[in-house]
Amino acid sequence: MRWVNVLVIFATFFAYLSPYINPSRFWQFSFFGLIYPWLLLSNIIMVIFWLFRKKKYLFLSLGCIILGWGHVTSFVGLNFSKKIKTEKLFTIGSYNVKNLAEVRIGRKGSEKRIQQENDFIHFLKRGEEIQILCTQETTKFNSKFIKERFNFPFVHSYNPNGTFIFSKYPIINSGGINFGTITNSCSWADLIINEKKIRVYSIHFQSNQVSGIADKVRQEGDLTKRETLKDIKGMMGKFKHYAKLRAEQAQKVANHIATCPHPVIVCGDFNDTPQSYTYHLLTKKLNDSFKDKGSGFGTTYAGSIPALRIDYILTHEKVKVQSHEILKENYSDHFPVICKISF
Repeated sequence: MRWVNVLVIFATFFAYLSPYINPSRFWQFSFFGLIYPWLLLSNIIMVIFWLFRKKKYLFLSLGCIILGWGHVTSFVGLNFSKKIKTEKLFTIGSYNVKNLAEVRIGRKGSEKRIQQENDFIHFLKRGEEIQILCTQETTKFNSKFIKERFNFPFVHSYNPNGTFIFSKYPIINSGGINFGTITNSCSWADLIINEKKIRVYSIHFQSNQVSGIADKVRQEGDLTKRETLKDIKGMMGKFKHYAKLRAEQAQKVANHIATCPHPVIVCGDFNDTPQSYTYHLLTKKLNDSFKDKGSGFGTTYAGSIPALRIDYILTHEKVKVQSHEILKENYSDHFPVICKISF
């Protein structure tokens, strides 16, 4: 058992190094970053195991957890302070809506469809008005639904079937960053909020595209069969390729942010965890709203791979996050992130 403990600790340290190593050079570290929540759980189990055995080996995993405490708080929010009440707060959300496939917009069967639409609106608004909403995987058709039903007078999208920015505030300038793909994009818009200029980014980085294979391996997989090993090899090959691509996309966004003369807010589906090079690039000068104000487990992915936090709202130091919520309801394979923010 000691050697298993040592292997878990080594794997955890690889996860700690993952944010600092470009996957174009060593992609393997990115994999350990992806499975960090399970490595954290394994270390906790080891501590409990050695505690019951009354062995000093418990300090191995306990020390590993303490040394990586910043990684722990990127996955488990420990902020329980009360919300600040002020009239100068505004609400911003980020949500990969997966084309609103589960809401059945525009489909026949009027009463059921209308009920689904109303339930979705109530779920996302929670009785409150959202001033800015950044969405990903949004078609032109369901973007019209969001604009009209949530009463957003200003809308911008660099890609008509991708990332959108919906706003109650005037958009004075806008554009996008070309990732060279159809399915992934970055839209940005300069807004006037309380007489201040602020730039908002809505981002959708390249996904790993392994959920289908992961489902197959989980349901039908047998490690003694060649087909299962072939599927696992295929998953790793895809992860290697797309981890490198995300790093390139994140670098483009980081370069663009560096030229912005205004405070920025970055929203989106990064398809990468906090233990990733992609996340590290974009949080060098931006704050993670979950680490600032989140509480509980930060899972934002509702798909087949559990315990992933891959959806974010990042803010400039002049923008203060007052609250952070992850709304848990299966209208998509992601959960929306909602923050209250002030200057």
